[in-house]
Amino acid sequence: MVNATSGAARRAQFSLTFTAVLALAASPAVGQEEPTDVGEATARYEEPFSMITGLRELSDGRVMVADALDESLYELTADLKSGIKLGRNGQGPQEYKQPDALFAMAGDTTLMTDLGNGRLTIVAPDGAFARTIPIAQDDDGRLLLVLPGGVDGAGNLFFRPMGDGMIGDSAAVVRWDPAGGLTDTLATIKLQDVTERSSGGANNMRTEVMPVPLSPQDAWAVAGDGSLAVVRTVDYSVEWVRPDGSIVRGPANTWEPVKIRSADKEEWVDQMANTGLMMMVTNDSGELRTSMRRGMGGRGGPDPDSFQWPEVKPPFDPGGVDVAPDGTLWVRRFVAAGERPPYDVFGADGSLRGTVTFPEGRSLVGFGRGSLYLSRGDDLGFQWLERYAMPSL
Repeated sequence: MVNATSGAARRAQFSLTFTAVLALAASPAVGQEEPTDVGEATARYEEPFSMITGLRELSDGRVMVADALDESLYELTADLKSGIKLGRNGQGPQEYKQPDALFAMAGDTTLMTDLGNGRLTIVAPDGAFARTIPIAQDDDGRLLLVLPGGVDGAGNLFFRPMGDGMIGDSAAVVRWDPAGGLTDTLATIKLQDVTERSSGGANNMRTEVMPVPLSPQDAWAVAGDGSLAVVRTVDYSVEWVRPDGSIVRGPANTWEPVKIRSADKEEWVDQMANTGLMMMVTNDSGELRTSMRRGMGGRGGPDPDSFQWPEVKPPFDPGGVDVAPDGTLWVRRFVAAGERPPYDVFGADGSLRGTVTFPEGRSLVGFGRGSLYLSRGDDLGFQWLERYAMPSL
């Protein structure tokens, strides 16, 4: 049971680094038909964004956009002709410090991840901020970080528990009811590989845990009805865990491995520096405080040679998996650095329905009813929002 009360008095501080690797590379599946292109944009917003980290389309066509770098939450009109800023920067009511992911809830209510304040904010359909939920929770004296990867129509939050003792080769994906405080474990996923290095003496031991970039790991996403989609890296297959607990497993898919070269390592490091999630949690005598942000604050990325790298990339990018409103699962494939990553689209039975490609320089940032929202980057680093019709597969 998860609750917000303080546990045993103690003080602990640690730093966790997570990376949301966006728009890396992909590889078309072997023996697959030619990919489907999305065609021309049907609408464009004429003002740039700095870093689109969340997008949610409301039932009347309005579009909410979170810009983490600009630290702003916007509401755009249905035709994308104009927009307004919602709330303001700060720590109080109607305020936020770095809006990130946006999740659809029932009745046009939206859940916003506020990284800067270490909390989740429920946004009403009129743009007002209703209530907040701390990301750092005390679970019977154990630190639990509730950083959602999905939300269903009933208001349940889906996340991978992170906190004390989080290092391992696998982890659970759980469903949490914030109102009742109940959690259910739905699936177990493979995590990316890590390396550990210890230094110092018995009284001053330091252990450094480093990720193995581009190592195989499972990924998951949540549909509006509460179904959990898990993409398995071992055989590139999709399984659906339905709300009633039943499981539908799709067939394995073939792919051609992409060799990791210097350009791929540099691309990964650049993405970590720009979009990686930096997190620090402190527990001061039972009072939990969380501080998070996207990017490394202009400090640049680490040296690629400081990491251990696999020989080839896995079949898909775990940071590019999402469920569209029609229930299809979209999975971004890995290709060589600089190439356009296509998306494989899977149906409710876990089978591959087709592959979709986007125009040069575009990245998927969200879905609408019968539409896709893509961002186009320019030479100055700005992002421009475009809407496209959902292709037929």
